Amino acid sequence: MTLLVDLGNTALKWASQEDPESPHTIVHGGRESFSDKLQASIPNGRFAKAVGCSVATYDLKAVTSRALDALGCPIQWLSAQDRFVGDFELLNRYNNPHQLGSDRWHAAIGAISFLPNTPLLVVHVGTATTVDCVIPDGDNKMVFAGGRIAPGVVLMRDSLVSGTASLPKADGEYATMPTDTMTAIVTGIVDAQLGLIERGMKSMTQFGFDPVLVLAGGAASRFAPYLKREFPEMIQKHNLVLRGLALRAQNEG
Repeated sequence: MTLLVDLGNTALKWASQEDPESPHTIVHGGRESFSDKLQASIPNGRFAKAVGCSVATYDLKAVTSRALDALGCPIQWLSAQDRFVGDFELLNRYNNPHQLGSDRWHAAIGAISFLPNTPLLVVHVGTATTVDCVIPDGDNKMVFAGGRIAPGVVLMRDSLVSGTASLPKADGEYATMPTDTMTAIVTGIVDAQLGLIERGMKSMTQFGFDPVLVLAGGAASRFAPYLKREFPEMIQKHNLVLRGLALRAQNEG
């Protein structure tokens, strides 16, 4: 049985290839002392191998690799490809396809598996927010056309705290006309994220596509209500990266 690993900047998710929709989450917060927690969460002897993708540091990857080796489950870290071929085909139009983040590539594969032959704007909100355009190009053929990257909701907030002398670490609700600093910060951050997504949608409509907006990522649940107001047809899907990893593992044996 194959283990799937999605290693992010603040948390690691793992699941079995047979059930990528039921992940286990280990929050590491960027610290490298989570080996014991990871090993304790994975049944010993259940998995013979692992495949994963990572946007984390080299040291966090190394800690994960060593922990899985100790369980007899060596991991292969996967990067983006020129082309994915399975039940559908996905072409990578990045100038350097291997420079595309592995999480973005596998999230696109995961999204297409739910919504084949459909123009998609795949929005992943975590430490960073990514907004990626995926377009049809014939029957069962799709193209990763490009995308946008910006700081995520928490990173935007924390940058204000660290980069200014007097602004608070804001938490609260969105308001149309904020009348206090906390609300002004929250509203500004949400508007910045919405603007990024709106520009992605506009880019696709300019090329004649009417995309389905797919939202995923660790901060998706908190951000979804705001996005739903602007884009009522939005679809929220969890674990797109793990779903993409499962399909790739299946097709590459």
